[in-house]
Amino acid sequence: MYGSPAISSGVYGSQVQSATPGATTPLPGQSGVYGAAPATQGTESLPSPWSVPPPASPPSATAPPALTYPPGQVPSYAPAGPNVVPGPGAVYQGAAPPPSNWDPYAAPGTGPQSVFPQGGIFPGVGGQDFYNTMIKFRESTGFRFTWIPGNGGSELGVDDLELYSTFAFPFLSTAGPPLRVTPGFTFHWWNGPISSALPQSQDMPAVTYDAYLDAAWNPQLTPVLGGDLSFRIGVYSDFKRVTADSLRFQGAGYLTLNMTPNWKLKGGVVYLDRVRIKMLPAGGAIWVDNASDPSMEISILFPNPRFAMRLPRSVGADIWWYVRGDYGGDSWTIKRTSGVNAGATERVDYNDLRLATGLDFYRMRGLRGYVEVGLAFSRELVYEAGWTDKFKPNSAVFLGGGLAF
Repeated sequence: MYGSPAISSGVYGSQVQSATPGATTPLPGQSGVYGAAPATQGTESLPSPWSVPPPASPPSATAPPALTYPPGQVPSYAPAGPNVVPGPGAVYQGAAPPPSNWDPYAAPGTGPQSVFPQGGIFPGVGGQDFYNTMIKFRESTGFRFTWIPGNGGSELGVDDLELYSTFAFPFLSTAGPPLRVTPGFTFHWWNGPISSALPQSQDMPAVTYDAYLDAAWNPQLTPVLGGDLSFRIGVYSDFKRVTADSLRFQGAGYLTLNMTPNWKLKGGVVYLDRVRIKMLPAGGAIWVDNASDPSMEISILFPNPRFAMRLPRSVGADIWWYVRGDYGGDSWTIKRTSGVNAGATERVDYNDLRLATGLDFYRMRGLRGYVEVGLAFSRELVYEAGWTDKFKPNSAVFLGGGLAF
């Protein structure tokens, strides 16, 4: 590369064979290592093929020239060597691995505008992989179970099993929060109350059911003002006879205001659509110790306050201890089997107040769950027609738990 007896192009310029042995001509403005070449009158001095070439000296440390391969094409020498300036590179903005046709050597800049700039119909998911798309579309599937013991007399036992699955849909904008849609089905197995031949006798069927569809959305209107909205439509009945009263609408609407990074105010209403209570005001304040990585949260909210504290982290899991309160129960249409309204379809509430403590755990790969123990008190059955006396069973300790993945 540094020159040869034949015609060649090197870093020192072009050299040509000479017919006069021993005569060499250095590059313009440069002296040879053996001194200046003798000049010949009227004849150009050329290098001799028998002369020793000058020793090579390393090239100066200068920046390599800019790459000139066409944008969108991978150069033949990629991946770049240590002396090659990396190409401009395109930034891949998807959450999933890039598709096979993504070009890392494309010219920089934003791509063409599109309805779904992330590449898939669901936020943050590339559209090339059907399995990954479905995993993101289905956020969680799980169950919740609660056991309240009771048998006879002034006791009322109920076992609740809820099965559900939550799916996320882009709503208004793929960059914003998704609309979460949750279909679910719940079984309620009843043990009591004991019926009698009296006109005011109470009764409950062996099983009541909930079949519902829930939608939730949490918009962020401004950097400090947001919302927390949910709506549910469902059929709540023993399914022996379904009437218009079996179809119920429930929902909640809150406005949230970020006062500081640690404090948030929340206020709104909860629509329950029960016999006793149709609607409740709701709200309060939420505090976290660290907005970016909270380890303690205090929710001073009505009607569902909660205190939670993260335990020391273990490998692959976050475990939180919590204490919570709640207004429990629900409402169904049932076929009466006793009392003055026997044989008719009537709507009935089961209401209670609950105080519980337990553990929430969150594991890698999306698995989460909880276990808890609590006390259900201020319990009652309320019948819509009013012919039956309200039944107020004793307080009871309950157990609960659930898993979701």
